[in-house]
Amino acid sequence: MSITLSFRPHPWIADAAALLSPVGCAGCGRRDRGVCDDCRAELVPRLEYVSAPALGVPVRVALDYGGVTARVLRALKDGGRTDAVAPLTPAMRALLAGIPPGVRLVTMPSAPSAVRRRGYRPVDLLVRAAGFPLPRRPGLVLSREVADQAELSAEERRANLRGAMRASRAVAGRPVVLVDDVLTTGSTLIEAERALVAAGCPVVGAACLAYTVKRKVSGR
Repeated sequence: MSITLSFRPHPWIADAAALLSPVGCAGCGRRDRGVCDDCRAELVPRLEYVSAPALGVPVRVALDYGGVTARVLRALKDGGRTDAVAPLTPAMRALLAGIPPGVRLVTMPSAPSAVRRRGYRPVDLLVRAAGFPLPRRPGLVLSREVADQAELSAEERRANLRGAMRASRAVAGRPVVLVDDVLTTGSTLIEAERALVAAGCPVVGAACLAYTVKRKVSGR
């Protein structure tokens, strides 16, 4: 399924903004654009479903994680580039379209240290920018410290997250859709599903903005 979204800010607006706060494109480094037109074209969503074997629901994804997508997401998550939110918003909006009324969106919890360092939760910013509400209180919280997942193997990720999450009262008893930025091994979603089901919250779907195609998604 392919979705083309036509809205794009006029180039002179981007140029004027760049004069006030010079930047390089988060996708390719081109000077004086937050995300240039060529890189925005790489962020057009291509919706599909993939599976994580130990997850009870299929995962809807919008983008392949690599190239421009990976660089723009990393700029948002690790580079303080909140100007990357707008170019990613159309893909998030398409990803979450059609969520039934009464179903809560639950984003994956971030470590408190990461939230303090960034000053924001990247996935929450994207969901709200796409026009979807989130509970005032996070639906999931970490019940213990976890290591950074980036350099861990699939087995290490599962061990790192096992039993690390709990559901909050914000979603008690409500059906939920899990939302994250990148699907790699599926370990984060699997632990989130466990915590929510244990709290009586049926998980009816999962959505990740991007999918690491070259890595096998497995929860086993």
